[in-house]
Amino acid sequence: MEVLVRRMLTLAAALFALVQASTAPAQEQQSFKSIIGKGYDIKSVTYARGEFTDNRETFVVTLQRERSVAVCYFAAATWINLSANALDDSKRCDVR
Repeated sequence: MEVLVRRMLTLAAALFALVQASTAPAQEQQSFKSIIGKGYDIKSVTYARGEFTDNRETFVVTLQRERSVAVCYFAAATWINLSANALDDSKRCDVR
């Protein structure tokens, strides 16, 4: 039961991040590689699939550095393989 509750909370947090990212304008977009290079720490990696992602398998990666937050979106295959092109894509992450 506890595992189910944790998964539900993780999914709720991921969906909240997705909704916030889609309704609020991002301050800027940057590549995952540049964000990591600036010292951001990965706070969560969440798998999402369903109506909100058009049934696409997606990973939502949340990073933080001090008071700044970044949310990055990757197709499942891209995140699993850590494709160099995707990590350098300057439109992959929203930074606030």
